[in-house]
Amino acid sequence: MKTLDDRLQEGQPIQKAIINLNKSYQRRDSRLKKRLENILQNEYTYFITFTIAPKNYGLKYNTYLRKIKEALGHASSWVLNSDYGDKNGRLHFHAVATFELQLDYTTLNAIYKYGTIDFKTIYNMNEKAIREYILKTFNHAVKQTAGKIHYSR
Repeated sequence: MKTLDDRLQEGQPIQKAIINLNKSYQRRDSRLKKRLENILQNEYTYFITFTIAPKNYGLKYNTYLRKIKEALGHASSWVLNSDYGDKNGRLHFHAVATFELQLDYTTLNAIYKYGTIDFKTIYNMNEKAIREYILKTFNHAVKQTAGKIHYSR
């Protein structure tokens, strides 16, 4: 997504650049909520956190991302975002993913070797619970320290 500075460098007047930036945020937020709603309608849905072990801190961002996407390759659909912890500022990733069958944790652990993986099954698929998961994941994805949001195809 283009930043305000990118838009100004393209020659957009400041007012138009701000309006366009706000519209792009609104479109992103809408897409994210719609994808999360669709994912949370499935039976085998998980909230997954990928952390990075201290011995693997020096690797490139894309190295972690590539392995996480590979680990999520068996998922039917997923939303992933990078984040930096509030306490220590360490990079980690959050995903909400749905699978055709119950998740085989050993498969993901065998692929992602850069740290730990925390799995939380999303139960209780009533409307209130779905709204709470959407809000929690959405807030993780759009908070100040969050990085880029990635989607399954």
